[in-house]
Amino acid sequence: MRTISFIILLSALVLPTVAFAEMQTISATHTYILGDHDSKDDARQRCDLEAKRKILEQAGVYIESVSEVKNLDLTKDKITSFAAAVMQVKDTKEDVSFKQGHMTLTLKLTAQVDLVEVRKQLAARQLDAGVRDTVAAQQDRLKYLEARLEAMQQQEKQAPGQRTISTANVIFTAADVQMVRTQAARGDREAQAMLGNLYHMGNGVPQDYVQARQWYERAAAQGHAVAQGNLAVMYRVGQGVPQDHGKARQWYEKAAALGNGEAQARLAVMYHMGQGGPQDYAQAAYWFEKAAIQGGVEAQVIIGNLYVEGKGVSQDYVKARQWYEKAAAQGNDTAQYYLGLFYNNGGEGIQQDYVQAMQWSEKAAAQGNPFAQAALGSRYYFGGDGVAKDYVRSYLWSSLAARNEGVQLPVAEGVQVPLGSVMQSILVRLEGTMTPQQLQEARQLVRDWRPKKENTRPSLFSGF
Repeated sequence: MRTISFIILLSALVLPTVAFAEMQTISATHTYILGDHDSKDDARQRCDLEAKRKILEQAGVYIESVSEVKNLDLTKDKITSFAAAVMQVKDTKEDVSFKQGHMTLTLKLTAQVDLVEVRKQLAARQLDAGVRDTVAAQQDRLKYLEARLEAMQQQEKQAPGQRTISTANVIFTAADVQMVRTQAARGDREAQAMLGNLYHMGNGVPQDYVQARQWYERAAAQGHAVAQGNLAVMYRVGQGVPQDHGKARQWYEKAAALGNGEAQARLAVMYHMGQGGPQDYAQAAYWFEKAAIQGGVEAQVIIGNLYVEGKGVSQDYVKARQWYEKAAAQGNDTAQYYLGLFYNNGGEGIQQDYVQAMQWSEKAAAQGNPFAQAALGSRYYFGGDGVAKDYVRSYLWSSLAARNEGVQLPVAEGVQVPLGSVMQSILVRLEGTMTPQQLQEARQLVRDWRPKKENTRPSLFSGF
């Protein structure tokens, strides 16, 4: 008996204390079937998010069942957030297979919840309810400021003369700035990114690119995609740092990998133009398509162009049309014009449709697209292909297109002529054909015409 007692005592002294910790192991699995436009990284990211969500739900239920969280009046969402703070992912297993011609990716995550840590944090919350309320109030205030900053950023993205948000509604007060600064000093990455933006734009503080860069860097180091993208901008244009396209591309890469659509589009432009590294059309197409999937309207137009040209991707007119349709639905006049051409010409998997061709051309022309205006001027002059001759409309659109003297019209491979000159020749013919009443009506339409802009976002290529 003495020997046995000695062994028990010895084991109590030498075995790691973690063996006696109150640990709960939780596992969750998620399977994703890849579609035609999905990459393996896309599938892995979605599986990871879903598996973690399932684990957090299980952890929340477990914590609620073994602790006194109900006494703290925590909602289900707050319990789940609390679970995330005390949980650690220990193992990840991935399995790839094929089912019915599609690749499937299955991800299994295993995590642990430490009840000792749970009780410590719950005790701290109970002992200092006042601090808890203060932190909650600060977080609410910070969310409010984030919303105001987002409105301010959207204002800055709009073209001059098209801003719809009053600057008075987005100015940060000294108290606002102090709130953000306090949170940023505590390590809150959202506050750090926000403070960087305030210094970057000179809102509530004197404009200071060096301070902006420093706060962006702190947030970027914590994986804040917007801060990473903003750092890329500073390196690209040389604000607070020497201009460095290589570093700009590196920061865009980081933000793009985290799913930031703006960074994906900007990174694609750098690959397309060969800035900050070798020109790579395949990589450009890859990131343009990523940004397009997230709704980036100009990225949708550009990836459509790349599918037409077969540059960086296999030539595919059907896919090009699909991307143009998405951009056109968002009001992009270039995409609307291209759709008009597609439906007018037909072929390559696209059914000819003169009605749709005219509808899309009219939409683009109404926004001021000079090529669409020229196309309509010509179609109404000559008629045919489902379009009745209409000299008044031809005069209207030809006159508007003729104003674009600096625009070149491609007429053959490598050959361009001034668009204005071409349309002037049609106008001369019209004036010799139309009645005085028709000319009077047409000229009045020209005087009264105003563009109906649906999309005023600046070009992705601006500043490059």
